[in-house]
Amino acid sequence: MTLENNTPDTGTDSDLVEHIGADLWLAFRAYERAMYLQVAERGFEDISLPDSDVLVFIGPNGAQLVEIARQRRVSKQAVHEQVHSLVKRGYLTLETDPKDRRARIVRHSQKGRALVEALKGIKSSLHIEVADALGDKRLAELKDMLDLIRNQLQKQQH
Repeated sequence: MTLENNTPDTGTDSDLVEHIGADLWLAFRAYERAMYLQVAERGFEDISLPDSDVLVFIGPNGAQLVEIARQRRVSKQAVHEQVHSLVKRGYLTLETDPKDRRARIVRHSQKGRALVEALKGIKSSLHIEVADALGDKRLAELKDMLDLIRNQLQKQQH
């Protein structure tokens, strides 16, 4: 990991194996870094990439710990640790599920909702930045190509 941007050190471009997965991964990592730099600039300096792996699965009505774990394909204990870290930092709350007293519901706190709102604005500005760089036609072509890749790879999973 490099210290300055909390991402794996990929070395030089010539060190990478040439395949579409590497290209997609590098583009996505660049998007993530840009997003989290802006998150920090908006006052959420303590939010990291691993935090987003939990936050993305919590909707407006909250989510059960076990459901977050299932969607992430990790253990409930792994999710529990990350959730408790976010609770300590004030982004999430844990409540007993009124439908199942044994289960816990994870919800955004006021600070967590402010982060979600900030992320909406950041994602919108990044979209505009990419759209301006590509232009409407190339952006539409990119979306079509990404859909094609996703559909092709999903066919192999069934």
